[in-house]
Amino acid sequence: MSAVDRSEVRAAVAHRGAREFTLETVALRDPGPRDVVVSIDATAFCYSDWIALRGDSGLPELDPDPYPVVLGHSAVGTVVEAGRDARHRAGDRVLITATPECGECFWCRAGRIDQCEQLFVPPPVIGRLADGREVRAPGAAATYAELTVLRDIQVFPLLPEGEGLADAHLAMFGCGIVSGMGAVVNVGEVIPGSSVVVVGCGQEGLWMVQAARMLGAATIVAVDPIASRRALALRIGATHAVDPGEVAPRDAVLDATHGRGADTGFDAGGTLESVGQAFACTRLGGTVVVTSYVRRDSEVALPLFDLALRGRDVRSSQSGRLDMRRDQQRFLPWLASGAVDADAMLGTVRPLERIDDALTASRTRTELTPVLVP
Repeated sequence: MSAVDRSEVRAAVAHRGAREFTLETVALRDPGPRDVVVSIDATAFCYSDWIALRGDSGLPELDPDPYPVVLGHSAVGTVVEAGRDARHRAGDRVLITATPECGECFWCRAGRIDQCEQLFVPPPVIGRLADGREVRAPGAAATYAELTVLRDIQVFPLLPEGEGLADAHLAMFGCGIVSGMGAVVNVGEVIPGSSVVVVGCGQEGLWMVQAARMLGAATIVAVDPIASRRALALRIGATHAVDPGEVAPRDAVLDATHGRGADTGFDAGGTLESVGQAFACTRLGGTVVVTSYVRRDSEVALPLFDLALRGRDVRSSQSGRLDMRRDQQRFLPWLASGAVDADAMLGTVRPLERIDDALTASRTRTELTPVLVP
């Protein structure tokens, strides 16, 4: 297949009600004036795509049904075709993320790119299956494929700081790295000598642990029920590791922080319980950063007295309040120098046809970040 042949693109397709992907041929649509076609070199598998596979796309009920879909939203690749008004040109080495930056809406102009009005749009059509059915892309990226066609506002030139980094490491940037480290740097604004608790030590939580260490936190408490993840947390920067099945996380954090609670609490467990634990483990006047997503209609209960009167600042952290240009400049040197351990975060690198193995590894939490190479 030539670099710009879009007629027979191998992609991992998810169908409504399926619990596995199917490798199929998709005929990609023509790029629009502001679209680019990107050849995917490597893409990270995200646990959130298991949520989408089981039937919750993260969007309101849509008509027509968005399935079949191609998922995937964090990748590194090369632009092979560009619309006439696109920001990028063929040959550009790029990172892909699910969070767009239109640069024109109120939120982009206000410096809140994470809330760009082009985020969470209805899944766009990216092409058709061999039987003629339309294929859509929740997240508007569709990186579980050899080629993808997407808006230029989700594609960012790889800065020189990232040259020489492994594709598998760069594939993690648009999701785990920017979401986890961004939550600590951009949202929690951790300061040297402070105390931190991270509830949930999956790929996002362990990037949080590493970022907190990089910012000089003196006490970093990692909470997770999986022993191997607690051990890894200690190896890459945590000062304490807590099994919530053995010790109440709040009690452990109080013991580690002179009875006060953590200055900053990070929820990275992906459950309603982890949100409550992060809140309970954070001191009066501290900051709680929430990242978990369960379902679109999920609700969490927090004690109103503590919320209203005891000074906790609760902040949301969609993709670490990213700014891809700014965050590349800060985080890529950390990766390039080895100051943060990217290999520790990496799961098995597999060919695209083994995506169901990556799904199993992610769903069963036996790997942090499986990576697929089309």
